[in-house]
Amino acid sequence: MQINVWINLGCAIIPIPAWRRNLRKKLRNRFNTIERFDAELTGRKIIVWFDHSLGGGTEVYSRKQFAVLNNRYDVLRVQYMPSHGEYHITYTGKKHIKYTTKNLNRFIQMCVTKNIAQIVVNNLVAYKSALDILQIISQMKSQAKPTPFVSVRGHDFHCICPSFNLIDCDGNYCCQRYKSGCEECWACKRLAQQTKVHNALKSGATTIASWRDAWGKFLANTADEIILFSDAIRPIFLAAYPDIKNKIKIIPHDVTNYRSVNIKPHTEINIAVLGNLCLQKGEKVIQEMATMLPDGVNIIVVGKARNLPQNIKATGPYKQSALPRIMERNKIDVVFIASVWPETFSYTTSEAQSMNLPIVCYDMGAPAERVKQYKNGLVLCQINPQENLKQIIDFVRQLREQK
Repeated sequence: MQINVWINLGCAIIPIPAWRRNLRKKLRNRFNTIERFDAELTGRKIIVWFDHSLGGGTEVYSRKQFAVLNNRYDVLRVQYMPSHGEYHITYTGKKHIKYTTKNLNRFIQMCVTKNIAQIVVNNLVAYKSALDILQIISQMKSQAKPTPFVSVRGHDFHCICPSFNLIDCDGNYCCQRYKSGCEECWACKRLAQQTKVHNALKSGATTIASWRDAWGKFLANTADEIILFSDAIRPIFLAAYPDIKNKIKIIPHDVTNYRSVNIKPHTEINIAVLGNLCLQKGEKVIQEMATMLPDGVNIIVVGKARNLPQNIKATGPYKQSALPRIMERNKIDVVFIASVWPETFSYTTSEAQSMNLPIVCYDMGAPAERVKQYKNGLVLCQINPQENLKQIIDFVRQLREQK
């Protein structure tokens, strides 16, 4: 029996016969071999880079690192694709060279015969089983000669809990001290509304105790360093894993520096939420503030947002180079970093500082660390949207009086 697949190309409908689809699959599989992948390597030292496939700031960081590392190493990036159930391994120096597989056995066998300089655990969010990957990395380190250096990057708190922002089942930052204990929180916690996404983000975790036991042993016995991007989050990692104290290094991200903005005089108070808005970035705070906005006070989300009240404006996606112009066009008086978890770095805080704009944030994580030392900064002690809105308005008025 022949089965055809139909593709609609404008007005024309062209059938693709089953034999042709099968031929394409065979050709693709023929070239998707570990031998072909191996043949493309240059013989230089190797860095194996374990990464997630979800984009965002972690993706930006990876690409910046590759731009530097590719000059000296063959960098092999491993990503798990939860939608396909496959690992995609990319030779970052030759992006068209990719090896896809359901398991990593043959790739690992190839790697341990090479000179692996370093294994980087950049991010394991949404891996089928993050704990299995930790075991694989430990085996790679023990089998490879010479012994590779293992570096872990703290983009979030995934090593502490699969709820990598440490947002508990009630939607609050947990401080690792949920009222009924972590296991009860984990039993109730939804990591996403869609079941498939929730299951992917669980990364195979059954209990938080087993999760932290495995990560604790890995960080203590296999990792050689843990790079964090702000000193403010060091205590959070040490609260979970006190044995890693001597392995932590603080290396802030490189950031884009913008020009200072020129905001023309105006009577309204315009509050910008910089970056895409979601639950962790203060979505509920902004929604509640929207119900009590006084006349002449506006909140503008500079980025994407869903389910916004009608009196809140969102600019949508923007090019980085256009950011100062967007702030000037909307006559922004203050940037509100509304994140309700301790961000591990916060690009948006650095961007606002470089534009010389006043900044308000909550007293947690990397944003607070920098805003406390910033001449036009205000740190809010607790999350209380009604009181916070009043504090922000008073702050803007005080700054105007000082001019």
